[in-house]
Amino acid sequence: MADNVLSLTGVHKVYGQRVILDDVTLGLDAGDKVGLIGDNGAGKSTLLKMITGAEGKDGGVIAIRGGVKVAFLEQLPVLDPEKTARAVLAEPFAELAATIERYQHAAAAMAPDADALLDRIEHLGGWDWAHKAERAASEVGLTDLEQPVATMSGGQQKRVALARLMLEEPDLLLLDEPTNHLDAETIAWLEGYLAQSPATVLVVTHDRYFLERVVTKMAELRDGDIKVYAGRYQDYLAARATEEELQKRTTQRRSQILKAELDWARRSPSARTTKSRSRLDRAYALEDEVRELKAKGPTVDFQFADETPRLGKTILELDGVGKRYDGQPIVSDLSLLMRKGDRLGILGPNGSGKTTLLRMVTGEEEPDTGRVVRGGATRIAYFDQHRTLLDPSETVRRTVTPDGGDDVFFGGQSLHVASWLERFGFRTQHHAMRVASLSGGERNRLALARFLLEEANVLLLDEPTNDLDIWTMHTLEEALLGFNGCVMVVTHDRYFLDRVATSILGFEPHPEGGFAVDVVDGDYTHYHDVKTAERAARAASAKAKSEAARAPARESAPAAAGAAGAKPAKLSYQEKRELEGLEPRIEALETELGELDATLSDPGVWADGPERGLAAQSRRDEAQKELDALFLRWEELSERAG
Repeated sequence: MADNVLSLTGVHKVYGQRVILDDVTLGLDAGDKVGLIGDNGAGKSTLLKMITGAEGKDGGVIAIRGGVKVAFLEQLPVLDPEKTARAVLAEPFAELAATIERYQHAAAAMAPDADALLDRIEHLGGWDWAHKAERAASEVGLTDLEQPVATMSGGQQKRVALARLMLEEPDLLLLDEPTNHLDAETIAWLEGYLAQSPATVLVVTHDRYFLERVVTKMAELRDGDIKVYAGRYQDYLAARATEEELQKRTTQRRSQILKAELDWARRSPSARTTKSRSRLDRAYALEDEVRELKAKGPTVDFQFADETPRLGKTILELDGVGKRYDGQPIVSDLSLLMRKGDRLGILGPNGSGKTTLLRMVTGEEEPDTGRVVRGGATRIAYFDQHRTLLDPSETVRRTVTPDGGDDVFFGGQSLHVASWLERFGFRTQHHAMRVASLSGGERNRLALARFLLEEANVLLLDEPTNDLDIWTMHTLEEALLGFNGCVMVVTHDRYFLDRVATSILGFEPHPEGGFAVDVVDGDYTHYHDVKTAERAARAASAKAKSEAARAPARESAPAAAGAAGAKPAKLSYQEKRELEGLEPRIEALETELGELDATLSDPGVWADGPERGLAAQSRRDEAQKELDALFLRWEELSERAG
């Protein structure tokens, strides 16, 4: 029998006149990994906050099984700005650290409670909490644990919050858009961590690859209710497609019945007696139902203008471009030539220089070396990461009509502002709302509505998918695929890049500092396969060099012992037996490492989810540590054996 961890029964939530949650029922069992999706503003974040108790409900019951430890990762993590990363990661161990300090004082004073404190330390997790914190920081890519939170970027703060959450070891994990502001490498780590974790997980995300690789169930919040689908993202899509087809047939059938009923009503005005009133009531009810059915579904429908300014022979060229900040290279010797139809996806860790690259393309920043050449006919539109084209104090309507009036101009045509905003999901009642009152997804849609009015043939988009729901992201992808100019897009959304990109520009950490930039033709998956193969080749080369260096060391060990002068103590019988068994074990481990490297270099190992790849990587780490220890022991015993 399933072990229920969380249950919602008849939960109701209202904001003003708007019903967010309407008699919602949902249950999560131990170990469930549930992906929660829905339109922007549907109430997903509100639901998570209600589960934690941070926000109240207007009705119903939310029950969490007794003893369950709950952790919540918000979209924007709440961290003490005065603390360093190390201090934040110490928070889950506050009681343990205090107990260790009390024990040390008690032990020094030979106090009677020392033994009890020692037992308490073991119960709380032992002595190596500082090592655990450092390991968690390493897992998420945190390098400077002394950096204050106040000076961190959004991505760095998200990493700190993730590491702290991992150290808390929760039973129920609530995640709100956990992949926002994270690079692809950290997202891949998070996928693996969650897939292996025994915790029950409820995650709000629109990262479609994340949903495919982590969750075991999908839950969609729609029209105030939640419907659960078994399986991962693709299973959900198949089920929803079946539902939509059924709804379409139902709508058509009810429209036919409605037409027949209304035809009857028009033909027989003299027959509208009390006896026939039921048929009229049925017609009116059907009319309302058909209208409601047709109103459901995606409300965002936009595209780029069919006619854009013509591109010239030269569109955009980067010739040996370099840029440094505080003496550190951000971009080095980058050359790039854009051709008509190019859609360049830009990937890299936070702080690697992706946004700097876009700003050099626009001319907002100048390169330190090299040059950026923009064609005479090139018209650039820049959709920046912070959406600075939005004024928080302005209304939705005035944002797209800054000069006033009732019309906007798109693709050389005049459109009424209400019609234009409708394409982005903003109905008449939204037009007077202030930008500051909009949700993240609504702000992003409004920014797109304003951005698309610019006449451009080269589009620069910096993290355009942040806070967008799945349907809006799909619409944006389709719009970009139909755009007849060029596109440069910074995003960590791998699904988006697989659909849109014709090539990938990747920032990879360089061993000597900074980042190396490489351009690979093809989509994200192809880029990932190429880079995985390159890393495997480098690892194989390093292993070969290491083995070559070890061979002379093994051969010279006895000679070195003789040259040392003093005769070492002879081996005991047990040590001789140990030495005899070391070489076969070393050879077996070296063989196993070679096999594991081959497995990890095969992209297919990750095809069905992260489990196989993570298990192989974990075993490789263990085997390498064991091999290093055995080799050191072999050298020691060989030296003494003479």
